[in-house]
Amino acid sequence: MPDKANQQVLYFPKEGIMKSVQQFPTPFFVYEEKKLRENCRNLKKTFEKYFPYFQPLYAVKANNNPTILKIIMEEGFGFDCSSESECRMVKKICEGEMKMSGNVNTMKVVSMYTGNYTPVETLKFAKDCGMILNLDDVSNVAMLKEFCGGGGQSAVGDDKSVVGVPETLSFRVNPGIGKGGMESVVTAGPDAKFGVPFEKAAEAYKLAQEAGVKHFGIHMMTGSNVLDEEYFAKVVEKLLEIVADVKNKTGIKIEFLNIGGGFGVAYRPEEKSLDLDKVARLIKETFDKQCAKFGIKAPRLIAEPGRYITADMGFLVGKVVVIKDGYKKFVGIDAASNDMPRPSIYGAYHYVSVMKKGEFGGRVIMVENKKFVSEKSITGDTLTADRVIASSKTEVVSVVGSICENNDQFAKDRELPVCETGDIIVIHNCGGHAFAMGHHYNGKLLHAEYLLQENGELRMIRRAETFEDLYRTTTDFGRTKK
Repeated sequence: MPDKANQQVLYFPKEGIMKSVQQFPTPFFVYEEKKLRENCRNLKKTFEKYFPYFQPLYAVKANNNPTILKIIMEEGFGFDCSSESECRMVKKICEGEMKMSGNVNTMKVVSMYTGNYTPVETLKFAKDCGMILNLDDVSNVAMLKEFCGGGGQSAVGDDKSVVGVPETLSFRVNPGIGKGGMESVVTAGPDAKFGVPFEKAAEAYKLAQEAGVKHFGIHMMTGSNVLDEEYFAKVVEKLLEIVADVKNKTGIKIEFLNIGGGFGVAYRPEEKSLDLDKVARLIKETFDKQCAKFGIKAPRLIAEPGRYITADMGFLVGKVVVIKDGYKKFVGIDAASNDMPRPSIYGAYHYVSVMKKGEFGGRVIMVENKKFVSEKSITGDTLTADRVIASSKTEVVSVVGSICENNDQFAKDRELPVCETGDIIVIHNCGGHAFAMGHHYNGKLLHAEYLLQENGELRMIRRAETFEDLYRTTTDFGRTKK
């Protein structure tokens, strides 16, 4: 580990994790409310310093737990949704707060729907929820007048079955360039499936204007987990060129500019955290330069961070259950890649901490016959002081789960404290794109989520799944009737 390791990467709420291990059966996720609110406030405060009317949206796909979303909304965020289920969740959370109007500046809670290859029925649902539609293609304009479920017919008759032309509309534009922490998260450029090619942007806005749209925004999301502060200003520079081009060709004035997300989080101890103030300052300088150059009014700035808000407030907590000396040493834990798939999908790195049994008294609450049994050692036998003292020795191991795929490895060839069965493994940066990407391969269940509240108390915000949950929708084994 480097001499100047990034302390934000190494940090975890040790006392809260110890308390959770004593109270709940592993594996589970712990989310720290204090850190979540700090992240929200830091982003808002930093951008509002340069853009007083800045509007942050949270990318729901990163973590869709309703309790987390409510906290984020309390901190002044709207939402960016990319599926009908996310729209439904946001609608329920924002009930009484969502207000659609002709102008983004008059909305109580600004939320957007940014889909891709979206069915007309989903467009209608998002619009009816009061969300700004952020269209991914020119062809979507014609869809606004189609029947829902009508096979692409022209709209006639019952208007209730038509999406309808909104007063406010945005387009996601592909600038032909992209960047990301790895190839699979680069979301713009010639190979990306997202967005209107920038050469066709003016055409898209003209068609929307002719259809009856009155207010316009523009959106660009070119990559994910970017740690280069100068990159975001380059995105804005390109966006404002397109804003000027649209105005020159159509007379349309873009009222809001959404730079997307992509704000990076340091996962490795040797990585530097993103300097958010530098990001905001460079964007402001670019705004001033480009707006003066093209003679355009500065649009309202919107951004939609996901992982930047929730990644480092979350931790996946598991227990060592098997240690295998094979061709190399494997530490098997009770969590698996179905809980947090990023390493198996992307080869992503996550920092790992080890809590020796002595750090939490060697005692955890275990589950037997679905009842909590306290005062029982991890191994079930008597614990002595010399067996629970934390070891200072390290060894190179791979931390793995029990999925029948060799990519089910949370950490490969990592130097860690010597582990014993019963030790606790804490995997960092699991608050974003972790549980939300979970799956049921191998018939695995998804596990509980707990909120470490600001008062230090733990609260369950999603229970663990049961085997009954897994088969509930099947016709022969579940409850669904044929």
